[in-house]
Amino acid sequence: MKRAMSAVLSTALLSAGAVAMSAPTASAGVRCDDNPIYTIGDKKTVWEPTNVHSDWARPGVTISYAKNKTGSWSATGTVQLGTEAGVIFAKASTSFSVSVGKTWSKSDTWTYSAKVENKRGKTKGRLMMYHEAKGFSVTKYHLEPNGRQQCVKHKIWKKTGIIAPAKRNNNLWGIQYG
Repeated sequence: MKRAMSAVLSTALLSAGAVAMSAPTASAGVRCDDNPIYTIGDKKTVWEPTNVHSDWARPGVTISYAKNKTGSWSATGTVQLGTEAGVIFAKASTSFSVSVGKTWSKSDTWTYSAKVENKRGKTKGRLMMYHEAKGFSVTKYHLEPNGRQQCVKHKIWKKTGIIAPAKRNNNLWGIQYG
């Protein structure tokens, strides 16, 4: 009987100890994930001028452009992203379902022609290649304990006005007036 009671008491104590060990203590608090969370917002598609363009021409002139050149364009507003830029571009790529990055570059022979129209107040025009880009803002959060054994998002910063080129070769030609 003594042995049976001892076994029951040991089991009860062990069970109570296991419960006590797994329950969080008030002083321990909740531990939140340390990894930052980035959200992408204010999304839009924009067309940014590249370095591929013809010479200027007067209104009424048809411009023909045929040149082997490397077209390129670099993201704007990214200085503020610092070392986090790569992670943010990856998150933006997922958000837009198209790969974006800090730069775009493509070597090709570009051949286009168009007529410079008469535009009020404009004395010249040139063929200009525009490249697809994505404009967005990014907000960085961290998870922090809220005192009720829960983790909540806490905003660290928000950066706006970021424009990054799409990695795909998607261009638009038009007349740029000056």
